[in-house]
Amino acid sequence: MDDVLLGILTTILGIVGTLLAIWLKYYLEKRKNEEEECPVHCAVEDDTEILLRLEEIKLEIGADRVSIFSFHNGGEYYSGKSMQKLSCSYEVVSPGVARQQITMQNVPVSACHVTLQKLMENKEFHCYDVDTNYPESGCKSYLVDFGVKSTYQYCIFDLNRKAIGIIRADFVLDKEELTEDGHNSLKYTAIKISGYLIGGNKK
Repeated sequence: MDDVLLGILTTILGIVGTLLAIWLKYYLEKRKNEEEECPVHCAVEDDTEILLRLEEIKLEIGADRVSIFSFHNGGEYYSGKSMQKLSCSYEVVSPGVARQQITMQNVPVSACHVTLQKLMENKEFHCYDVDTNYPESGCKSYLVDFGVKSTYQYCIFDLNRKAIGIIRADFVLDKEELTEDGHNSLKYTAIKISGYLIGGNKK
């Protein structure tokens, strides 16, 4: 009887040992692959996909520049208050149109407070004539300096409906009134871009 029990126990232990060995091998290989995955390579893949989406919407609506601005924490003041800033994280332009991405970094939210207030309230902001109708602010100065005639902006939200960025379509060569289809396409693109941005943060 003891021999039978010993045989059964030995068999069970052998099976368990084999399963553990298989699991350990799988676990170690998975860890190795995760460690070998290059974060820069992942970032480039994500960025390429986002820029493709922006190029598509630029061509669809006929804009001269389409940008994404991302909100971020810019440190703290001596008072301890957090610095809220936004930076141009992605940009596509038509031939001959100046790029602004390098310049538009770490912009204080307070420089665009009037526009951002409208964006937070209405989820979008449109300005057909920037020179005449855009609210006076630091952001208007940037737009005028870059020759923007018309601009259309939409909030980008995360899954908790918190604003994480803005997608902005600019018309530089001439003032343009965006069509209803154009507005809808930008709104839909803002939703799609949100998925890419959130997905990229998980990597």
